[in-house]
Amino acid sequence: MQATQQDQQQSVRLEDVRQVGERIGRSKSWIHDAMKRGEFPAALRLSARCTRWKSTDVDQWIEAQFSGMGAK
Repeated sequence: MQATQQDQQQSVRLEDVRQVGERIGRSKSWIHDAMKRGEFPAALRLSARCTRWKSTDVDQWIEAQFSGMGAK
């Protein structure tokens, strides 16, 4: 079990808004607006001009979008 946790921790990447936008098919402005509305995972602020998203947070958001599709 411990090896699985280490594998998960190693697979976490920090992605910039361009990378996130490519993954979810949305623009930078949509991502920032959705984040402000609480509809998208919050970014990590690394400096005044540098924000990144944890890949696992984006993965979870994507999964939630697909799970919500079946409920309609």
